[in-house]
This record gives sequence, structure tokens and C-alpha cells, in this order.
Amino acid sequence: MLNRDEAVDYLNSLDGIDPEVLQPELLSDGSWLLARREFWASLLYDGADEELLDALFGGEQGVSGQMSDLWEEIERTGTWPVLRLGTRAGDFALAIWHVADETEGHDFMVLPGDGRCIAVAAVAAHSYGPGVSWPEAQRLIERGSRGSPAQRLLLLVRALGDGDSMTDMVEQVADALLAVGNAACPRETAVEAARQLLEDGGGNWSMHGDVLVCDNENAARRLGGLPPEDLLKVTQALQ
Repeated sequence: MLNRDEAVDYLNSLDGIDPEVLQPELLSDGSWLLARREFWASLLYDGADEELLDALFGGEQGVSGQMSDLWEEIERTGTWPVLRLGTRAGDFALAIWHVADETEGHDFMVLPGDGRCIAVAAVAAHSYGPGVSWPEAQRLIERGSRGSPAQRLLLLVRALGDGDSMTDMVEQVADALLAVGNAACPRETAVEAARQLLEDGGGNWSMHGDVLVCDNENAARRLGGLPPEDLLKVTQALQ
């Protein structure tokens, strides 16, 4: 979970929602979702062809029907689940949000450890990213404590993009899909799903002074995207 300062910082960054709704108590521990196959389908949905996700995560309903049931369940809680990879400074979190007009999405945030909560990617009507390079993702997976390494990689995958490491990323994401989803699924199905999940979030990363930036025009971590002080905080947090 986010601490109170991080929760307030995240909620204060949101526009167009009644401020009375945006209280820290709105956020809840989302760790219960890790055991739900339909959660993984909902996180990856629209990132890969539905038939690939059906093979990996679908049941009798298929992923679309499972996802609808899960979103209804989440909405009945009246809270927004948050999944945090670890417990230390320089951490990463995923928030699952929903609002009254039946829209929802996923926000991906870096937690520098000073009470800030800096959004670096999102999957929603107005998606943006990538927010994390492959070396940063590997470090987050290594030092994280939430779930298994495969689960931590899949929690990051919709925020991940790194054109210099595509082959390695596809292989490891395919392994994670099989570990978390249907292990009996043909590997070529997992590889193709991984390729599709990663290809649209492409971008190349480079140091610009003291900050790591991405050349994808949709990346928050591009030059001119986040404020310079936030770019620096994120770079330092993910080292």
C-alpha cells in the first residue's frame, strides 16, 4: 500500500473527480488480486490479441467475461486497489482506479521514498508510457517482495518499454506469462503475447545529464514531460 503522504500526492494529481471522493481511504491493499487469473487478464487486456490472452488466462467464459465480473467486484468494494512491489524507498506501485461514469484504468507510479508518488505510465482511455526501462525493471523485480518474480514482472509489463532490450524482454515476459497463467499453453503463444505487449511501448533510453529519459513521444519521462525535479527523483529512485 501507499503511505498517507504518497496516497495524498497521488490523489492530488488527479483531475475531474470530486475532491471529496479523493481521500486516502479510497485506496486499499490490492494484494488479493495476485491470486486471481482474471486480474492478470484485465491488466494485459488490449495489449495483446484476445485469443492469446484466452489461451493464457481464460476459463469457460474467456477473458472478456471474467474481466467484467472482476471489475464489478472491485467496484463493489468502493475502493481503488493498489499493488506495491516492495517496502523500501525507490519502489513502484500500480493503482487500479474506477469512477462513477464506469471508466477505469491502471496507473503506474514511482515512489522515491519522500512522500511523493510520481505517475510514469497509464493504461486507460488516454494511455501514456513507457515509464520504466528494462534495467530498471530488473532491479525492481530483484528487490521487490510482492508476489513472485514472475508476478512482479507482469505488474510492470504495461509500463515497460525498451527498444534496446526487446529480445531479452520478450523471452522473460513469455516465461512470466506461463508461470502466472496456463503453464500448459504452447510457448509460441506466450512469446507472441509478450511481443505484442511490448511492441507498442517501445522507446530508447539515454542519460541526459543526471536524468534517464525516453525518446518515445508518449512517455512521461521524456524531455519536457515530467518536471525536471521529478525526472531526477525517478531516475535516482530506480537506480
